[in-house]
Amino acid sequence: MRNRLNLIILAVFGLLLVACTRSVTGASLPTVTEDPLSSVFNTIATQTALAAGGSGGSKSITATPTSIFGATATLASSPTVSPTVTTTPAPVTKLSVPPNYTLHEGEWPYCLARRFNILPSSILDANGLTEQEAENLSVGYKLVIPVDDVGTYGPNRQLRTHPTTYTASGADTFYSIGCAFGDVWPEHIAEANGMELGDNIKAGMQLHIP
Repeated sequence: MRNRLNLIILAVFGLLLVACTRSVTGASLPTVTEDPLSSVFNTIATQTALAAGGSGGSKSITATPTSIFGATATLASSPTVSPTVTTTPAPVTKLSVPPNYTLHEGEWPYCLARRFNILPSSILDANGLTEQEAENLSVGYKLVIPVDDVGTYGPNRQLRTHPTTYTASGADTFYSIGCAFGDVWPEHIAEANGMELGDNIKAGMQLHIP
């Protein structure tokens, strides 16, 4: 009777042991998943190594990612700022008062006195002219300019405010415009506008007066 009981106990124990073994072996083990980014990077590194000729061995290669999923990162370019365009008058050449001068259309001795900064009476005396004669001189008349008296005219040589923009008429020349402003040389007006003294000035032309 006791032997039979022992056999039953051993049989039950054996069954329990088999059941536990099956439970352990049949349980699903946790699956290790690989990070997607690491997989991509490792694949790129492996392909790079193979392309360079590294075929043997199972070396572990760590690659520094330069792109993600084939999309290369680019920096946005800064917008190009166009420089502000400014118009600068041509440089004005320094001129010296000549000892002799030939009158052009639109000029007279008093105009030259303002331009050259010489007392008007000094120019008249140097040429033996009266005021009435000075007002009726013709184009081409040659005047002696007393250069030793430069600087004697005094203030208020300017007849019109400048620098400014002047709209030319059909009868203007650089000489007449210079006399209209008083203390401005015709050469400087032409130079400031990129022109020559003999150039034709068309009606309506906008001229910079330095």
